[in-house]
Amino acid sequence: MKKSCLLIAVVLCTFLSCRPKPAEEPAAEMARVKVTGVRHEKMSLPVNASGLVVPSREIKLSFKTGGVIAGILVAEGDKVSRGEILATLNLSEIEAQVRQAAQGYEKSLRDHNRVRNLYADSVATLEQLQNTETAMNVSKAVLEMATFNLQHSRIVAPDNGIILKQLAEANEVIGPGYPVFLFGASGKGWKIRTGLADRDFVRISPGDSARVTLDAYPGIEFKAIVSQVGESANPYTGTYEAELDLQHSDYKLATGFVAKLEIFPGKKEDYLYVPVQALVEADGNNGFVYTVSDSMKAKKIRVNIVRIYESSVALSRDPGISDKVITEGAAFLSDGEPVIIVE
Repeated sequence: MKKSCLLIAVVLCTFLSCRPKPAEEPAAEMARVKVTGVRHEKMSLPVNASGLVVPSREIKLSFKTGGVIAGILVAEGDKVSRGEILATLNLSEIEAQVRQAAQGYEKSLRDHNRVRNLYADSVATLEQLQNTETAMNVSKAVLEMATFNLQHSRIVAPDNGIILKQLAEANEVIGPGYPVFLFGASGKGWKIRTGLADRDFVRISPGDSARVTLDAYPGIEFKAIVSQVGESANPYTGTYEAELDLQHSDYKLATGFVAKLEIFPGKKEDYLYVPVQALVEADGNNGFVYTVSDSMKAKKIRVNIVRIYESSVALSRDPGISDKVITEGAAFLSDGEPVIIVE
């Protein structure tokens, strides 16, 4: 019995030793990539925007007094001359006020003359004479005020120009000082009004130069200077309004011309330049690049895109980016993946 068990054990060991060993799985091949150096440069990147050409002098025209608008004599887009009547009020109430003030002044003048004669005969006192004189002066001032309001119960063009916008219609009741027209004076130069995003607003300052192109004159470049930058955002568009003075030009311009702007900030900033191939998963102003860590692993870094050129990308300065980024092979990497740099 013992011999039989020993024989079985010997046969079993021989069988197991003769079985082929399982094949070993090959090690995963590491990604082969190429890297390119990052260029550091301090410069002023232009701000691109679009705007509209408008007269450099805009005036809101309104009535001195309130009332019913009797007539609107011009329309939007009309060219007008200095002194031309643009709109009038119904004068029934205002003329009645003038008549009332005139009659009050005439009465106070008669009273003053009568008391002055009595004072000369020692019948009236000095106090009575002074009181009538004060009443006469007050009624005279009321008459002058009513006459002034009558004279300003119509809107007159302050200069040669154009009606940019009409804000009221005939037969409407309008309050004193409420704008009826937006008037643009001609011959006083032109400016460009544009809206800037917040990231561009912080880079622009009055005095910065700009290059302007107009759709009306393709291929012609104009020069402009930033004259004003708004300090609060437009509640409807969320942009910050800026104005640029368009330098004198012999070309014929008109309100509403579309202008494309390239504004050059005077302040220089630090930027990083990487090849376009290094940028992955770009979405608007955000994107990602890969660098190689000390342990030879791909490191994914989020970057802020400032501007994309034909062969390179300008990024905001980021301390997380090393001197080199992965270009070839970046599109197929994942964060933390081992890599081999190929020269």
